[in-house]
Amino acid sequence: MKIRRKLLIAFSGYMILALIPAAFSYRELHTLRKRFKPVEVAGDITSSYLEIRKNEKTFLLLKDRDTFQLLKKQVSMLKGGLDDIETEVLKEIGEKNYADLRNTINRYETDVQQLAENFIAQQKATDELTELGRKIEKTLPEKELRTFLVLRGHEKTLIIQRDSSSLEMFKQTSSLLRTSAVPDLTQYASVAERLFGLYQAEKLLVDEIRKTASGIQTYTESILAGEREDIDSLLAISMNLLLVSLAAVMVIGALINTRLAASIAAPIKEIRKFAELVAGGDFSQTLNITGSAEFVSLSEALNQMALRLKDTVSSLELAITNLHDKQGQLVEAEKLASLGRIAAGVAHEINNPLAIINEKAGLMQDVLQVSSDFEHKKSLLAQLEGITGSVNRCRTITHRLLGFARRMDITIEPLNLNEAIRETIAFLNSDIYSKSARLDLNLAEDLPVIRSDKIQLEQVFLNLIKNAVDAINEGGQITVTTSRKDAESVQVFISDNGPGIPKDKLKQIFEPFFTTKERGKGTGLGLFVSHAILRKLGCRIQVQSETGKGTTFILDIPIKAFQQKEVPA
Repeated sequence: MKIRRKLLIAFSGYMILALIPAAFSYRELHTLRKRFKPVEVAGDITSSYLEIRKNEKTFLLLKDRDTFQLLKKQVSMLKGGLDDIETEVLKEIGEKNYADLRNTINRYETDVQQLAENFIAQQKATDELTELGRKIEKTLPEKELRTFLVLRGHEKTLIIQRDSSSLEMFKQTSSLLRTSAVPDLTQYASVAERLFGLYQAEKLLVDEIRKTASGIQTYTESILAGEREDIDSLLAISMNLLLVSLAAVMVIGALINTRLAASIAAPIKEIRKFAELVAGGDFSQTLNITGSAEFVSLSEALNQMALRLKDTVSSLELAITNLHDKQGQLVEAEKLASLGRIAAGVAHEINNPLAIINEKAGLMQDVLQVSSDFEHKKSLLAQLEGITGSVNRCRTITHRLLGFARRMDITIEPLNLNEAIRETIAFLNSDIYSKSARLDLNLAEDLPVIRSDKIQLEQVFLNLIKNAVDAINEGGQITVTTSRKDAESVQVFISDNGPGIPKDKLKQIFEPFFTTKERGKGTGLGLFVSHAILRKLGCRIQVQSETGKGTTFILDIPIKAFQQKEVPA
């Protein structure tokens, strides 16, 4: 049988069963209609109370003057209503309870007035606290400002949460600031505590208002209950008349509902379980529903949908995987192609003069070797060896640049980090001297021997220290510091007291061809190449800079050799 026919039969049976008691009920209810006047009077009082509670909740939520005035008006109306039916109320609840009811209403009205004044005081304290916070922010140096901004965050948490833990966090953070450095801090903290006190007072007033309102409700319910008792006897007869017919309707209706609900709920439950499995990605189950034709058709349609959804999800996952792979390959290929072209051009331009220098230096060494001894011969040979060594080093650097473009495997070897830094600085002595700069080396002597690529690390140090030299003014200062960070890594700090890097450009400094140097004094590749080398070596680089105070680059270098994969940027 179809569901539609089942529902039609069930509702028709209900209608027939309902007509029987309805005929008896109509006669009795017609008699009771004239007796509801006292109940209407009590109902008006209850309605007035409910309006008061509704406006009370609105007032607690909005805390505005209009709602407060409306609440006061409703309380006045309730008091006026009690005056109008004083005789009936005295009859129902007695003289003493009536006096208690009037006192409770007056106390409720007083508490609402105090709560309104509390809300006004809260708003003033909140505005004062916010204004003081803004005023203090404008006067603080950066060090205290960072701590104070955290304190401002706890201020907002206190205003929102209004609990003692928020106030405690506010106090703890406030204690980290020096009163001498923050002149208005004491007043600021005092306003916060005063605001918290208002919150506590609000909570007590709200609890008292709700308690008082509950007392009013008890009396209004007593009034209404008394009036209802007067007509309970009248309703008893009608209830007895309806009892038998109602019992019959319930028994028969329960049987009908049970069978009808079971025939509908069971298939729906199976469909829900199937839908949850499909939503969770399990397409291994199928629906097998028997009975109503509608559910059978629905189960077949859902099975088809699940099969198509399974195919679609599989295709989509494969497409997304392929898309990510292709995207990564495309980006990598574009980067490597650009860098390869740059590296090839640079290498050719540099290697040609290097070959000539090396050839001439070698020729001069050969001539000196066969020449007879003369004054300064050994010194001249030593200088020529220095020239050939520097040429070989330049060749190694250009080779590394080309190797980076080709993603050449790195060479891991034990190395002394301090020694590598000293060797790098030897190449920059002339640049440092030309700026009359002061170079401070704070190299920790207890550094462990690390395993990394020495040539590539020296290339990074060379780029960063050269940038520092270019950044400082005449007579500036450069500081290189090494330290043990933890059991797995060491740190290198390269600082200068130059003009610093503007905040809006800090995110761009590692991009290719981006430079803050004057036109013609930088290619914008030094930091880009250094960043790429460090990622290949498993290192991390951070930069801290403040305009007018200088810049510090921080390198985290692992002690042990790393697995050959790039670390996150």
